Amino acid sequence: MSKSKTEPVAMTDMFRQAREVMMFNPTIAPQMEHFWEAQDSILTETEAFTQHWFERRHAATRTALDAARRLMGNGTPDPADAMKTLTNWQQHSVERIAEDFREWFELCSTCAGLLTRAEQEAASDSLETATKRAKAVTRKEKCTPV
Repeated sequence: MSKSKTEPVAMTDMFRQAREVMMFNPTIAPQMEHFWEAQDSILTETEAFTQHWFERRHAATRTALDAARRLMGNGTPDPADAMKTLTNWQQHSVERIAEDFREWFELCSTCAGLLTRAEQEAASDSLETATKRAKAVTRKEKCTPV
Protein backbone atom coordinates (compact mmCIF):
# COMPACT_ATOMS: atom_id res chain seq x y z
CA MET A 1 0.00 0.00 0.00
CA SER A 2 1.36 3.46 -0.81
CA LYS A 3 2.15 5.98 1.87
CA SER A 4 -0.48 8.47 0.65
CA LYS A 5 -3.29 5.92 1.19
CA THR A 6 -2.16 4.82 4.64
CA GLU A 7 -1.57 8.29 6.09
CA PRO A 8 -5.22 9.47 5.91
CA VAL A 9 -6.40 6.16 7.36
CA ALA A 10 -3.90 6.41 10.21
CA MET A 11 -4.86 10.02 10.95
CA THR A 12 -8.59 9.22 10.84
CA ASP A 13 -8.05 6.26 13.15
CA MET A 14 -5.99 8.38 15.56
CA PHE A 15 -8.69 11.10 15.73
CA ARG A 16 -11.43 8.48 16.18
CA GLN A 17 -9.55 6.94 19.09
CA ALA A 18 -8.91 10.34 20.66
CA ARG A 19 -12.59 11.24 20.36
CA GLU A 20 -13.60 7.97 22.03
CA VAL A 21 -11.24 8.61 24.94
CA MET A 22 -12.61 12.13 25.38
CA MET A 23 -16.23 10.98 25.26
CA PHE A 24 -15.70 8.67 28.21
CA ASN A 25 -13.68 11.15 30.25
CA PRO A 26 -15.96 13.93 31.55
CA THR A 27 -13.02 15.89 32.93
CA ILE A 28 -11.53 16.73 29.52
CA ALA A 29 -14.25 19.12 28.30
CA PRO A 30 -13.81 21.67 31.14
CA GLN A 31 -10.04 21.50 30.77
CA MET A 32 -10.22 22.18 27.04
CA GLU A 33 -12.71 25.01 27.49
CA HIS A 34 -10.66 26.79 30.17
CA PHE A 35 -7.44 26.26 28.25
CA TRP A 36 -8.78 27.93 25.10
CA GLU A 37 -10.39 30.75 27.08
CA ALA A 38 -7.00 31.40 28.69
CA GLN A 39 -5.31 31.32 25.28
CA ASP A 40 -7.75 33.94 23.98
CA SER A 41 -7.05 36.17 27.00
CA ILE A 42 -3.30 35.75 26.51
CA LEU A 43 -3.63 36.81 22.88
CA THR A 44 -5.53 39.93 23.97
CA GLU A 45 -2.85 40.79 26.54
CA THR A 46 -0.05 40.19 24.04
CA GLU A 47 -1.78 42.33 21.43
CA ALA A 48 -1.98 45.23 23.91
CA PHE A 49 1.70 44.79 24.80
CA THR A 50 2.81 44.86 21.18
CA GLN A 51 0.63 47.87 20.43
CA HIS A 52 2.30 49.82 23.26
CA TRP A 53 5.74 48.59 22.15
CA PHE A 54 5.18 49.88 18.61
CA GLU A 55 3.88 53.20 19.95
CA ARG A 56 7.14 53.60 21.89
CA ARG A 57 9.21 52.69 18.82
CA HIS A 58 7.35 55.30 16.76
CA ALA A 59 7.99 57.86 19.51
CA ALA A 60 11.68 56.93 19.49
CA THR A 61 11.86 57.44 15.73
CA ARG A 62 10.08 60.80 15.88
CA THR A 63 12.22 62.11 18.73
CA ALA A 64 15.42 60.90 17.02
CA LEU A 65 14.38 62.77 13.89
CA ASP A 66 13.62 65.90 15.93
CA ALA A 67 17.00 65.63 17.67
CA ALA A 68 18.80 65.21 14.33
CA ARG A 69 17.00 68.27 12.95
CA ARG A 70 17.98 70.35 15.99
CA LEU A 71 21.57 69.20 15.74
CA MET A 72 21.90 69.99 12.05
CA GLY A 73 19.23 72.62 11.61
CA ASN A 74 20.89 76.03 11.89
CA GLY A 75 24.23 75.30 10.25
CA THR A 76 26.29 76.62 13.18
CA PRO A 77 26.60 73.79 15.69
CA ASP A 78 26.63 74.72 19.36
CA PRO A 79 28.41 71.95 21.33
CA ALA A 80 26.47 72.68 24.53
CA ASP A 81 23.15 72.62 22.71
CA ALA A 82 24.16 69.43 20.89
CA MET A 83 25.03 67.71 24.19
CA LYS A 84 21.75 68.84 25.74
CA THR A 85 19.77 67.59 22.72
CA LEU A 86 21.51 64.19 22.70
CA THR A 87 21.25 63.77 26.48
CA ASN A 88 17.54 64.58 26.38
CA TRP A 89 16.91 62.08 23.57
CA GLN A 90 18.94 59.37 25.33
CA GLN A 91 17.11 59.95 28.61
CA HIS A 92 13.74 59.45 26.94
CA SER A 93 15.05 56.38 25.10
CA VAL A 94 16.12 54.80 28.38
CA GLU A 95 12.66 55.58 29.81
CA ARG A 96 11.03 53.83 26.84
CA ILE A 97 13.26 50.78 27.30
CA ALA A 98 12.43 50.69 31.01
CA GLU A 99 8.73 50.83 30.09
CA ASP A 100 9.29 47.93 27.67
CA PHE A 101 10.74 45.80 30.47
CA ARG A 102 8.04 46.82 32.94
CA GLU A 103 5.25 45.93 30.51
CA TRP A 104 7.00 42.70 29.50
CA PHE A 105 7.20 41.62 33.13
CA GLU A 106 3.51 42.52 33.63
CA LEU A 107 2.59 40.55 30.49
CA CYS A 108 4.45 37.46 31.69
CA SER A 109 2.90 37.73 35.16
CA THR A 110 -0.58 38.25 33.77
CA CYS A 111 -0.29 35.32 31.36
CA ALA A 112 1.03 33.03 34.10
CA GLY A 113 -1.90 34.09 36.26
CA LEU A 114 -4.38 33.44 33.45
CA LEU A 115 -3.01 29.93 32.90
CA THR A 116 -2.96 29.16 36.63
CA ARG A 117 -6.53 30.39 37.08
CA ALA A 118 -7.69 28.41 34.03
CA GLU A 119 -6.06 25.29 35.41
CA GLN A 120 -7.68 25.77 38.82
CA GLU A 121 -11.12 26.44 37.32
CA ALA A 122 -10.79 23.44 35.01
CA ALA A 123 -9.87 21.21 37.93
CA SER A 124 -12.84 22.48 39.90
CA ASP A 125 -15.22 22.04 36.96
CA SER A 126 -13.79 18.60 36.20
CA LEU A 127 -14.32 17.52 39.80
CA GLU A 128 -17.87 18.84 39.73
CA THR A 129 -18.60 17.05 36.44
CA ALA A 130 -17.08 13.80 37.68
CA THR A 131 -19.04 14.03 40.94
CA LYS A 132 -22.33 14.57 39.09
CA ARG A 133 -21.59 11.66 36.78
CA ALA A 134 -20.69 9.40 39.71
CA LYS A 135 -23.94 10.33 41.51
CA ALA A 136 -25.93 9.62 38.35
CA VAL A 137 -24.29 6.21 37.96
CA THR A 138 -24.91 5.45 41.64
CA ARG A 139 -28.61 6.33 41.29
CA LYS A 140 -28.92 4.09 38.24
CA GLU A 141 -27.26 1.19 40.05
CA LYS A 142 -29.70 1.47 43.00
CA CYS A 143 -32.68 1.22 40.69
CA THR A 144 -33.51 -2.32 39.70
CA PRO A 145 -35.81 -2.86 36.78
CA VAL A 146 -38.95 -4.85 37.56
